[in-house]
Amino acid sequence: MSATLIAGMVSLAALVAAVVSWRQARLAAARAAALADALAVALEGTLAAEEQYTQLREVMGSLRSRLDRVILKQGRTEHSGGNPGYQAAIDLTREGADDEVLMNTCGLMRGEARLIRNLYRSQAH
Repeated sequence: MSATLIAGMVSLAALVAAVVSWRQARLAAARAAALADALAVALEGTLAAEEQYTQLREVMGSLRSRLDRVILKQGRTEHSGGNPGYQAAIDLTREGADDEVLMNTCGLMRGEARLIRNLYRSQAH
């Protein structure tokens, strides 16, 4: 083999290696860009979920305050005996009572029992 042929083969091999290396770098850059895009979408989703969670906590706090005012008003107007009322239902909820217990013990409708359980259950833990 002549030196020129060997030099040409070495140059061709170097060119092939450079093209392969360039292609791998280009694919890696595309993958990195796709990953960055996916991470940006995930971050946006997380921020939106955090905002919704904050809004939900505010609404729940507002509902809890409104129910507390109703309970206070009920306590002023409630006669002794009869229906133990919302405060008893809240106390039972904090002790782990379910909707059926609240309905049977406190004379609540299912929706009232569920509302009290959802509002005050988290305070029990």
